[in-house]
Amino acid sequence: MEIWQSVKFTLKASWEVSKKLLLIYFFIQTILALTFIIDLLSYKEVIDTINHTKTILGLSLYGIIIVLLIYYLLYKVLDGISGYIWNLLDSHLAIFLNGKFIDKLSTLDLSIFDDPKNVGLAARAFNRFQFQFKYYLKAIIDVYSGFIKVLISTAIFIYVSPILGILVILANFIHIYINSRQAYGVFLIYRADDEIKRKFEYITNTLFSKDTLPEIKLYRAFSFFKEKIISTYRQFTNHQLKIEKKHITYNTLSGFLPTLSIFAYSLFIANEVTRGIISAGQFLFLFFNSLSFNGTLFNLGQNIGHLHADSLFMKDAIEFFDLQPHITFPIITGEKDQQLIEKLKDPVIKIENVSFKYTQGGNFVLKNINLEIPFGQKVALVGENGAGKTTLVKLLLRMYDPLEGKITINGKDIKEIPEEKLFNIYSTLFQAYGKFYFTIRENLEMAARKKLTDEELVKFLQFSNSWEFIKKSYDRLDQQLGSEFTHGIDLSGGQWQRLAIARAYAKKAPVLILDEPTSAVDARSEMEIFDRLIGEMKENTLIFISHRFSTIKDAQRIVVIDKGKIIEEGTHNTLMNERGKYAKLYTTQAQRYKRR
Repeated sequence: MEIWQSVKFTLKASWEVSKKLLLIYFFIQTILALTFIIDLLSYKEVIDTINHTKTILGLSLYGIIIVLLIYYLLYKVLDGISGYIWNLLDSHLAIFLNGKFIDKLSTLDLSIFDDPKNVGLAARAFNRFQFQFKYYLKAIIDVYSGFIKVLISTAIFIYVSPILGILVILANFIHIYINSRQAYGVFLIYRADDEIKRKFEYITNTLFSKDTLPEIKLYRAFSFFKEKIISTYRQFTNHQLKIEKKHITYNTLSGFLPTLSIFAYSLFIANEVTRGIISAGQFLFLFFNSLSFNGTLFNLGQNIGHLHADSLFMKDAIEFFDLQPHITFPIITGEKDQQLIEKLKDPVIKIENVSFKYTQGGNFVLKNINLEIPFGQKVALVGENGAGKTTLVKLLLRMYDPLEGKITINGKDIKEIPEEKLFNIYSTLFQAYGKFYFTIRENLEMAARKKLTDEELVKFLQFSNSWEFIKKSYDRLDQQLGSEFTHGIDLSGGQWQRLAIARAYAKKAPVLILDEPTSAVDARSEMEIFDRLIGEMKENTLIFISHRFSTIKDAQRIVVIDKGKIIEEGTHNTLMNERGKYAKLYTTQAQRYKRR
């Protein structure tokens, strides 16, 4: 059952955070729950003392009041300690769970997130940790405390009358079971099925995104989004209302049972006190126990209902941690690790008979690719959109594995190379590069994975023509990016791309891969950046993809890919003389520029 999986997951994670704090908190909650019997006995002792009937403590009325004062003061102290322990545990949980989430995320290969379900799942799982987890743990503890009180009341019922006691318990547990199965009440769309949730989240995120909001505003498309949101919500609520109608009917009818059973029990103890079998204090003790039992069971049912309903939330976190990578990397330690580091120096990349297609179906994106890239060579991959250039880069990075053939580095199959060692070989700028709203310094140090001096930072920024606009900013190297932050600034598309180039270069990997690195950069900066790339990368390998042939001409080797196959390769002059696909593409683009 989902509820037990969620409870197990929550308690296991909390135990990992701090078993000491968790045990202390449960211990204090146990003591506080047991004080329930003291509250009941206090009524009996006061009434029986006033009526001069035999009492348990044998104290005067003033003595009982003093004892109760001490009890309530101790209860307040213990309750305060409990609150502090909970806050302490909560703070530890927040830190631990955020770290645990990131650690799990780092184990998943990028192909996992080709599936939009997994992207949504990861986002929801992270939110569950931020908001839902502690409330779920609190509900578990409340159920635990309520169960202790119910056990005490149950023992009292059985002691007074086994038959009536069993009747009361059965009547209440039938109701609590039905109530716990239908604790939906609030129409939260995040309790809908995954498809509806993802649609709703996509629509709202698109509506509030600063990347899409300007177009929505210009198109006056708010009525379109309004209709999409309302129809999505209506799809959920119509389904939920049918369920609610059924549940409310069952819940109302089952609610008669506890009321009737308590009424029968009250008549029984009323008859006992009338006949003088029990004292007035004992009657109050038993009567308040029946009322408390009813209230405690109601709260217990509510909390179990929360556990059941919110297990749908916790299910996202559980499913996220159950995700397994499609691609696994070997683990190598000790002497073999050092030997591998030496073997991978000055990497020569060899692609042998590689074919690949995506799991979503369709034709092969790459078919029987053979390519060797010596260390230090400057290689340009050229071809029309959809030719397979970016897919080839993803295979080099082992974001996917070839369906046929293999890729080696210095003769070592990349499937036999640990993840960190493989990624240390490459520094990559993807066509869809990241915009990280940190400081300039943090952007570069994130890629370099170390602290950088101001001189190093300026050098990297000058390399990509970024320094010319960064040096004019308010905080320069420590300038915050993102207009939504204090003193934060936003960058133009070209500026973001130049910063991304500086970030890729800051990693200082032996192989630099650039996928459309200057698509948003002006012509002057593009020329300067590529001149520096050719100059600075004399000792390293440079692989770049570009549709701008002006940036390709100086490559030592141009590889033309068409419909998933390598059809030409050579220098610019060689390929132009062959008058093939490359020459045709180059000429077409050159003529277009002349018309400008």
